[in-house]
Amino acid sequence: MGKLFMLFFPLLIYAGTVGKIAGRVLDAETNEPLVAVDVFIDELQTGGATDMDGHYFILNVPPGTYDVEASMIGYRAEIKKSVNVFTDRTTYIDFTLSPTVIELDAPVVVVAKRPVIEIDMTSKETRITREQFDITPIEKPTEAIALQGGVTTDAAGELHVRGGRSGELAYYIEGIEVSNALLGNAPVLNKNLISEMSLLSGTFNAEYGNIMSGVVNIITPEGGSKISTKLEYTSFVLNPSPYRKKDWISALDPYDPDYYDAHRSLVDSLDTVTVSDYEVPDLLGSKDLPFLGGINASAEGPIPGDRATRFFIAGNYLNEESYLPFGYNLSRSVNGKLTRRFGPNLKLLLDAQYIDEESQNYHHLYKYLSENYLVTYEKSIRGIIGFNHAPVHNFFYNIRFGYIQDKLETKVPTDTGSIFGSIGEPIRDNFSEFYLSGYPQFRQEVKTTQYVAKADFNWQLGKIHNLKFGGEQSFYDFELTNRQQLFTRTPIIYQNYVQKPRDGAIFIQDKIEHKYLVVNAGVRFDYSRVNTVMWEDIEDPTSAVTDVKTQYQISPRLGLSHPITDDAMLHFAYGHFFQMPPYEIMYFNSSYIASPESIPRYGLVGNPSILPQRTTAYEVGVKYAIRDMYGIDVTLFLKDIKNLLSTTEVRLYPYNYIIYTNDDFGSVQGIDVTFKRDLVDNLGFNFNYTYQVARGNRSFAMQGFYDVYTGSPERKKEYYLDFDRRHTFSGTFQYQFNELGGIGINAQLASGLPYTPYIGLGVVVEENSGRMEWGYSIDLLLHQGVRFGRTLLVFFVSGTNLTDAENPRYVYPRTGLPWDAGEEGGGLMGSPDYIIDPSNIGRRRSIKAGIRVTVS
Repeated sequence: MGKLFMLFFPLLIYAGTVGKIAGRVLDAETNEPLVAVDVFIDELQTGGATDMDGHYFILNVPPGTYDVEASMIGYRAEIKKSVNVFTDRTTYIDFTLSPTVIELDAPVVVVAKRPVIEIDMTSKETRITREQFDITPIEKPTEAIALQGGVTTDAAGELHVRGGRSGELAYYIEGIEVSNALLGNAPVLNKNLISEMSLLSGTFNAEYGNIMSGVVNIITPEGGSKISTKLEYTSFVLNPSPYRKKDWISALDPYDPDYYDAHRSLVDSLDTVTVSDYEVPDLLGSKDLPFLGGINASAEGPIPGDRATRFFIAGNYLNEESYLPFGYNLSRSVNGKLTRRFGPNLKLLLDAQYIDEESQNYHHLYKYLSENYLVTYEKSIRGIIGFNHAPVHNFFYNIRFGYIQDKLETKVPTDTGSIFGSIGEPIRDNFSEFYLSGYPQFRQEVKTTQYVAKADFNWQLGKIHNLKFGGEQSFYDFELTNRQQLFTRTPIIYQNYVQKPRDGAIFIQDKIEHKYLVVNAGVRFDYSRVNTVMWEDIEDPTSAVTDVKTQYQISPRLGLSHPITDDAMLHFAYGHFFQMPPYEIMYFNSSYIASPESIPRYGLVGNPSILPQRTTAYEVGVKYAIRDMYGIDVTLFLKDIKNLLSTTEVRLYPYNYIIYTNDDFGSVQGIDVTFKRDLVDNLGFNFNYTYQVARGNRSFAMQGFYDVYTGSPERKKEYYLDFDRRHTFSGTFQYQFNELGGIGINAQLASGLPYTPYIGLGVVVEENSGRMEWGYSIDLLLHQGVRFGRTLLVFFVSGTNLTDAENPRYVYPRTGLPWDAGEEGGGLMGSPDYIIDPSNIGRRRSIKAGIRVTVS
């Protein structure tokens, strides 16, 4: 069946990259519909005509802002200016034309108002545009996502959408899903390479698949109608990190000065540390390059002599140090986009990006041995060729071909020998606190290549049905070599494999648009073929080795929106959402398959027969518009999660090993409230509140392995998950002082993450029954522009966590505090330098400044 399917399906989805304009044209005097009115977008040289009932539609409109004109002989034309079009949305624009006997009358010009509520939106969706990034204190696109309703962050800063695990967000760029399929990593994103970014949370249409919690859809900038250039410099952090100062711990209050001084003297007398145990070495910051900070440069416009061909090219450089005692991030990238129109109905798109990134994270045990800690090097190439063709006014199709290659290497810089060789194990000081020598037992080299072909077809059937169908096919080449130790005292394992899986999907959906009801109904079929072998019974290594069967799944989706009045609507959505785990877990330690006798105790064995993870999601909500300016959205959501990736122990004499399975489960209930005002009359804001309860038997897949390793009992009931935040408030606020200056504020307030308290030896406490303290952050961007002819200079200052709040990320179980481990036998459980781990709290205050120069 798999071979027949592949022959049938060479390239039949791609995520939405265009929108639609629709509406009605009436006679201003009689209120009767007008037939054969020409509704036209001059910039795109495309349009539509009204039918017998005065209805019209314009398909295949790229996201952006346009002027739309309605004209007819005998009537005065009308132009609606600044009409906003968004990806996958219908923008409704109605016209009323007045009869005239003078054909030379100037058109009536009306500035279009963006509707506060969009009646065709059947589930929760939020957007941020290129212009909004410039007026809000957002440095990375993920920060904008974290501010949206239904989104929370865990202790590591990973995103969770409506209580799902991390890794349940799909990222689409120009219609191509760009996450790393082998490792499950999210792509490197730069806000300056985004024209529009939308977040679909909880439920979404059938065109999106292999993801359970949310979709991030990104459209890159396209060249405008005239040449323009931009150059921006953002400084390094102007205020020094407190963690990079000598003896910073001694300034804390409270601490035990007698114990602190005694321990310091003892450490120095033992000569166990090459630098003072309370002094951070100098060279623990950014990469040693000419300067710190970020530079973004771009140019766009039509090709000289060929206005039908437009380009956008941008380069980005970032070199910044961590706020922690060591760590840095160095990133360089270039992105280009070329579009060519062959008349109004055919468009060619070429999009390419190259990224070269190097980074080092902080590890507290290597505080005085940073030169021996891991550095990650990543190089990525993305290329997309696309065709958009509208042979007739009610039908268009898109075809995309994509090439994505990621090369990742993680190692200690001085580890230049064979990856299959040995490297010295880390050795701690006499107090078993910090490492004095040795290296992490990890090194990895990965190369992933994806070839993808996608197509979708959009057919407007009358004024009611918008039928969309299509498909995708991806081929992968995976090369992985690594050396790693999963837990202390477990064996070091070595992997070296090349795998060539493939996967694909087809979908069909119908958007039914009545005046008082919009229905999004669809179904999706996915398949995944891992192209490898496995034991017939994964819990019996002596069973026969057979080919792994192809996985199939069907996902129905349904969304409804019902306008109650002109200012209120109900929306409902339901769907089945599946997600295959990263391919890495399917091929993990695949060498054990041919030689099961080599499996060590607690050896981890991959499972290529793993089932798709499954979420059944429901949401229902109501939207209100107040005075055509304010909008309120209240949404209730429910998720039933099954077949989550997990690990469990297999005991079959003489074997004792760990396998990946689908034993984990969970459930989420919550409410998401949004109150917004678009930027009108110099003022705009968006406030969100999310209340949710996320429960499950395990918080992450490797937790089962960890329980076996530590001798903990198997988890069979639900408890509050590690990333369960009960209350989350977030908001953005913008105020324009004048045409070129203003202030943007982002704020977050969230209840604490759960933890398991320690009461005493032998006392059993329910998992995650304690709560950390609340956390909050206030960020600000102040900007002012000055214009000199065609040149605009904008000066800005930004601040993150302005109040310097110490938001807990990890806490000690005895106290529930990040820097107080409690007492045992009347004394502290280690030195203050060891206990006070700066990575236990979030990012501290940082202040930056910059300048942006635009010539247009």
